[in-house]
Amino acid sequence: MNDTTGLLVAILICLPAFLLAFQKSSWLVDYLFFVVALNRGVRRYVDWLNGSFNPLSLISLTPIIVGGLATLVVLSELNRRSRQFGSTTIQIILCYSAACAMALVVGFINTSFGAIYALGDYLAPIGLIGFGALCIDKPRILDRWSHSVALSAVVVAVYGIYQFYTIPPWDAFWVRAVDFEGYLGELEPTKMSLFSTLNERGPAASYLCSGLILIVLRPGTLWWFRWPAASLVLMAMLLTYARTSVIQASLACLLFPILNRGSGIIPIAILCMIAAVFGETLLQKLPGEGKAATRVSTIGNIREDGSFQGRMVNMGRAATNALSEPFGLGLGSHGLAARVASKESDGEGDSSGYIESLRTFGWIGFALMVSILYRSWNRSQTLITSKNLDPNVALFRVWFASGMVALLSGNWLFTATFFWVLVGYVVARSDRLKTSERKPKRVDFYFDQDLQTPRNTRLGKTMLQNLDTRA
Repeated sequence: MNDTTGLLVAILICLPAFLLAFQKSSWLVDYLFFVVALNRGVRRYVDWLNGSFNPLSLISLTPIIVGGLATLVVLSELNRRSRQFGSTTIQIILCYSAACAMALVVGFINTSFGAIYALGDYLAPIGLIGFGALCIDKPRILDRWSHSVALSAVVVAVYGIYQFYTIPPWDAFWVRAVDFEGYLGELEPTKMSLFSTLNERGPAASYLCSGLILIVLRPGTLWWFRWPAASLVLMAMLLTYARTSVIQASLACLLFPILNRGSGIIPIAILCMIAAVFGETLLQKLPGEGKAATRVSTIGNIREDGSFQGRMVNMGRAATNALSEPFGLGLGSHGLAARVASKESDGEGDSSGYIESLRTFGWIGFALMVSILYRSWNRSQTLITSKNLDPNVALFRVWFASGMVALLSGNWLFTATFFWVLVGYVVARSDRLKTSERKPKRVDFYFDQDLQTPRNTRLGKTMLQNLDTRA
């Protein structure tokens, strides 16, 4: 009965995605972000109704399936419209695909079905890169995607705040089932960390942080609701008690005018002044007995923090292991996929996004991923020198810089995130610019009115030479 209910709900979630993929609709990207944001919450509710926790629920596969469909659409268009993608875009897609293919083989050897389970999550960026590249001339679609991502973050924030104040029975049921009571706090209102509809508080903080960066730094996102939405998302993000998200969001704001030729310096300066003057007071007024303020205050002396020291020890140990694993552990070696493969409660978790990526892809695959990130950043450099600053390029640059710092703590990169849409957009824009520069310029020439021969042009000299040769 339980499996039947989960299967039915999973089919209902995936059905619209199949219809959108069949029509090759850009709305598939909007739908993907909402599925990623909300599927865990739906699964918890279904498990609660069924009266039993199913760690292998098919509902958890829905973002993998929807992301895989987006990738299939892009791969089909890659054959049909290869010129529109641009050479660098195609190279990046191929490099990413090669790294995933190698990691899939190694993962299948090590974890069997766990590698297949994780494949869709790692393939989703291919679809997002491709859709971003295909829509460089369609600003309305990019605007719509940004609204959808921001709106999904608002939904996660609103439900998370409701969860924080009430502790819904289905969420309490899940916390007990996975034995997270100590990790997430006490199962009482305002005494538990917010995790909303995501895996747990870390992924929830990461998703809310990406939404906050998008809302604050991309002009026009959510129109008049922009700043109320930013306030809601910020409040929910702080109630996750995750310091990495605070660091990333703060860095993104501070780096925006630095990386983008002074753009937005006045509103960013105003935000910094508000944070400096009222930040501590507002943090103290948040529910949770001042825990949010305490967590944020430890950022200044984070090296003395026990949790940070433990993370550094784990990082060093994992890095040593990675040096002896040239082919890596493969897909399915971390997170939920590892639990699927081993039927245990935890997998081969690493404390740093860099180390996790290295151990997943191995030396060659990791080098390919580094080259993808380097080339995308390098391409954004060519676009930032243009007269009219593209807000999507500006957003990519701060997301990239702050995200590389956040990877020291957790792995936010290899999943369905708007960052990959921006990668595709930036690289395709750069390809388009280079193609236009390579086009031969028109050579104008005129005739001497007396001699009726071309004068003072290279083309004219060539024509005279041809006439002499014929004579």
